[in-house]
Amino acid sequence: MIGEYENTLRRLIIDILGGEDSVNYKVSVERIEKWKERREIEVKKNKGVNFENRILYYSDFYDLKSIILKYWELFVKVLHDKKRFEVFYSELENYRNTIAHGRNLTLSQENLLKGIVLDLKNQITIYHNKNEMKEDFFIRIIKINDNLGNIWDSILANPNPTLRVGDDYELTIEANDPKGRKMAYKIFTLGNFRIEQNSNRFNFKISNSLVGKNATLYVTAFTPESEYKNEAIIMIGLTVLPN
Repeated sequence: MIGEYENTLRRLIIDILGGEDSVNYKVSVERIEKWKERREIEVKKNKGVNFENRILYYSDFYDLKSIILKYWELFVKVLHDKKRFEVFYSELENYRNTIAHGRNLTLSQENLLKGIVLDLKNQITIYHNKNEMKEDFFIRIIKINDNLGNIWDSILANPNPTLRVGDDYELTIEANDPKGRKMAYKIFTLGNFRIEQNSNRFNFKISNSLVGKNATLYVTAFTPESEYKNEAIIMIGLTVLPN
């Protein structure tokens, strides 16, 4: 949950400031170089495959607070109350230190941790929904990534991976519903390919039904028990070669 909080803050920062190496995060040159070193180490560890290229994902926990406070005039529209943000952040920092020293969190601490993470996600979802002039609060897909290192989210240009029939393909969907309802997921094409499940991680083999130069895979998150249609869809472009 602590890692989830960190990465949610990273996505928020990237959403507002950008994710390119050239973005001025108002941190020292030394910090940026350290982030780049970590990214290079990660690429070597994964034998040349970079599963996450955005430099901010190699920052430290305390870097995130520094960036948000230095650009508070931009983040206030999402987080609203600076003192509240700082208090919640400090709680997460304490829990992080507790775990780092080999101690377990109490049940009440775990519950508070879950609440803080959900609260942050809801603030972001509500902000996006309001800006999109929604009449209610709806589910939102935050991020999709695959086992080839591709990432789809609200601010990146869509990758177009090339696959071949017989390849094992994996997609992981991260979504948030501000009302906390049970979520389900499905992927499908306009042809005869369709998988629906409760898990947000899909593992499947590329079949002949997906062959095409401009194949489109629809990735959907929805709340099956909601009283109204509540779903979010992202379209993924694929090039699928015959075997």
